[in-house]
Amino acid sequence: VSSSDLFHPQRTTNPRKPSKHIKFITIALLFLSLSNNPPPPKKNPFWFRIPQSSESHRYLFAFQFWAATNLEEIDFKMVVGLINANPTVYEKKERRTRPVSSDVVDEYAVEPIDELEIFDHIRDIKDPEHPYSLEELKVVTEDSVEVDDNRSYVRVTFTPTVEHCSMATVIGLCLRVKLMRSLPSRYKVDIRVAPGTHATEAAVNKQLNDKERVAAALENPNLVEMVDECLAPSYD
Repeated sequence: VSSSDLFHPQRTTNPRKPSKHIKFITIALLFLSLSNNPPPPKKNPFWFRIPQSSESHRYLFAFQFWAATNLEEIDFKMVVGLINANPTVYEKKERRTRPVSSDVVDEYAVEPIDELEIFDHIRDIKDPEHPYSLEELKVVTEDSVEVDDNRSYVRVTFTPTVEHCSMATVIGLCLRVKLMRSLPSRYKVDIRVAPGTHATEAAVNKQLNDKERVAAALENPNLVEMVDECLAPSYD
């Protein structure tokens, strides 16, 4: 059964209570996940949230993917309440244009990629939990981008809004996918949590820069759907 078909709560008059249908499905999934023999190894978790309707946004369904070779080892959990209910929202910076040198000879020459271009690619990515961009939450800033065009290397350091944010891996995956789709394939992209800003910093960094884990995660249609939702252009 597709989980995308399961995790769509019915409309209720009280958004604080999930429907009986959702409760039943959640209990069933928990039972199935715990009945596996042997149990999944307790390794670094990979979280993502199934998008909910506006009436039930307080109930976040998260899948915890254990860092194992068997992708079927899944632990289902329901997280009640927003991870960060009241984040600080900052004003967006005005977009700057790249200066054009007056001594440019070949107008068709390939310009080197710089920090400003990378930041323009990622600044409008939507937060998985709130209707704000990563720039508005200061999850990413222009100063958090490093580029070495000669070595085809890009590093983005992001700052979760809270140190126990279980969406950190999702945010990092959105950053990686966005740059994978935007940059030439020769670029090596390094995505990292800012030092000291997350409780499981080392585990998140390891997951986000493991090609096999990223590839396996992107084979999950529900996760890809969520990433695409975060990357969808905003016309505000």
